[in-house]
Amino acid sequence: MIPKEQIPNPEDIKKDKHSMLMLMGKIALRNFEDIEVRAYRAFQDIGLISDMALPLGTNVEIEVIRDLQHGRRHKLTEGPLVLYKNEDDDSKLILEELPTLILSDSLEVRVAVMECIEKMLAKNPMILTPKSVSILKASRSAVISEAPEKWRPKAIDIYDALNDDILFSLSGIRQSLRNEPVIQDALKFYTPKVIYPTVTSCDSISLSIGNPERDHETLNILLSEIVSGSSSIGELCSTYLEKLGFLPFAPSYSMATAIKNWLSFKNYSIDVWQDLWKWVDSKSTPLSRYHACSVFILFPELIPKGKLPNLWKEILTVVQNSDNKNESTPDFSPWALRRDLALHYTYHLEANLPENDGGSIGYFAWWFSEQVAAVFPPDVTSAKFYREKWVKNALECSSLSWLAASSPIQRSSLRQITLSVEFPWSVALLTMMGESLNELDPTALAEDFRKRFQDALVSNTFSVLPFSINKTDNPTFALEGSLADTILKWAEYQTEEHKKGLQQLVEMSNILGSSEGLLEAVKKLGEFDLPKQTLVCFALKRKVLIDPTLSEGIWEIIADFEWRKNVLGNIDYNVQALLIESLCILLIENGGKWYSYLSHLIAELCENEEDEERRRVLFLYVIHTSLASDTVSAVQRLLRGEHKAKLKAYVKEYRDRVKTIRYDYPPGVAGKLLSLMASMLLQ
Repeated sequence: MIPKEQIPNPEDIKKDKHSMLMLMGKIALRNFEDIEVRAYRAFQDIGLISDMALPLGTNVEIEVIRDLQHGRRHKLTEGPLVLYKNEDDDSKLILEELPTLILSDSLEVRVAVMECIEKMLAKNPMILTPKSVSILKASRSAVISEAPEKWRPKAIDIYDALNDDILFSLSGIRQSLRNEPVIQDALKFYTPKVIYPTVTSCDSISLSIGNPERDHETLNILLSEIVSGSSSIGELCSTYLEKLGFLPFAPSYSMATAIKNWLSFKNYSIDVWQDLWKWVDSKSTPLSRYHACSVFILFPELIPKGKLPNLWKEILTVVQNSDNKNESTPDFSPWALRRDLALHYTYHLEANLPENDGGSIGYFAWWFSEQVAAVFPPDVTSAKFYREKWVKNALECSSLSWLAASSPIQRSSLRQITLSVEFPWSVALLTMMGESLNELDPTALAEDFRKRFQDALVSNTFSVLPFSINKTDNPTFALEGSLADTILKWAEYQTEEHKKGLQQLVEMSNILGSSEGLLEAVKKLGEFDLPKQTLVCFALKRKVLIDPTLSEGIWEIIADFEWRKNVLGNIDYNVQALLIESLCILLIENGGKWYSYLSHLIAELCENEEDEERRRVLFLYVIHTSLASDTVSAVQRLLRGEHKAKLKAYVKEYRDRVKTIRYDYPPGVAGKLLSLMASMLLQ
């Protein structure tokens, strides 16, 4: 006989649930000496804690929090920190964090925090992302309620939103750095949030354009709004710099065109030269100098008589200091800081956002890089310090994560520029000079200036081979224009020897710019000297980032064992790294036989290599290509083969390398690495 189903009493269920929650609370909290405030509030909200701790915010001076202009309040910029003098002792400073205070038991404190944030938002809307602003508005009425069951969950929501908010954290860094002395504890807390932003926080920022390459119409609208909304050249330039000036856009969308359009509406004389350089001097970013130069390059009729030498001096400041050979010069670091930040954020976001739009990621990365760079003190020494101490370490970690992720990303010109051009601002300015180089009168240049410009032109030209020979229809970025125009026009002012060298550069670009010419060069790579090998591999990387037609031709080349042995396994390490990087890009984009065989082709070279250092490098490339294809068979092949004893040290080296940045890997990458590490452990 089947017994009747027992229907529990609702009151019994409620009691059992409460008992279970209390037991969970005791077990969870048994080993904790203290609990951070957010967890404490969350445990209270779900009934795991019923004991009352000392109320948070008991000693907070509410009027100081509420009043942004309070006499005892330090004049920090808007952000999460409030620093003020103790009422009884001026020598003592009190530091409060608004996200923490929103969890206060005191209604007065919570109201003061809400009012403080709202006043700061009215003054500077860029301190919070739209997502956080929305949560603040939706939670306001509940947070200022007396009932714990109402205010606690909403206060936790606000706390979480503010802590995840990339702009609020950026404001915290700005406040910490600009205070004297620097607020070190806050700096340590907020810096990782900005250097490694969460995807949710980045997603909540809505820029005017998602992907400019696909939305020229919005670019034109933005340019028109900037022109119509500006009452002076200084205002126009500042607005342009904020909305579009973080990228070297093509002439049609440049600051130069904005100024030209603005001038067409004026029926009175304006000294553009004086107003523009005055604006440049008022800005702390080197980008202002680039934009000012672009105005007079594209519209040389705006250059006052006798000012051409001054313009050439400014042009050299941009194009020469965007060059590794000039790393010791004072103006190099601000440019390199922005380049490294943009590359770091591109790596970081691509590793976290597989199958995404390369143009959109790049656009956000360059925008946010300028926001971060602007937080640091404006002097050159600070730019050098923060690049070396903060950004370089982050870039190393993000590049390793990016390589391990090997995320499929949609092609775009901006992605190609970000990943392959070291100094895009320099190349952009040089490219734009093709239209009006003759009007800029190179013959009047002093010999020293001429030599410096020649060196900068050649150096930057090598970095972007193959460059555009012909003009592109409706380009988005200045770098998509014809650099060949500038080179060939400049060549006409040079000695016969230099002229021939520049013409050969254009000819080489023409050859490497065609699929047939590039494939032939890769096939003959072993016959070239080191400089030409480097150029060919740079060109290959740039080409595969944008051109989907090369995969079959490259596969035919690497399928040849003799080529792999004599070229891939035998060339200079730096050239080899460039070549492997290009092969990995092709692997990610094409799958199929690339997934199945590329890592094994490199493993075969590793098995037959006698030189210990080359064997080590090839083994690391086997790991890298295995991660890219999410396979382990090539690694297992080596670790189970006759040379496995020789590879043990390399396994340890790689495992140690992975452990150093374990916590910075996105979940998907961590999963791939876990599988790879397990396959190594079993050997």
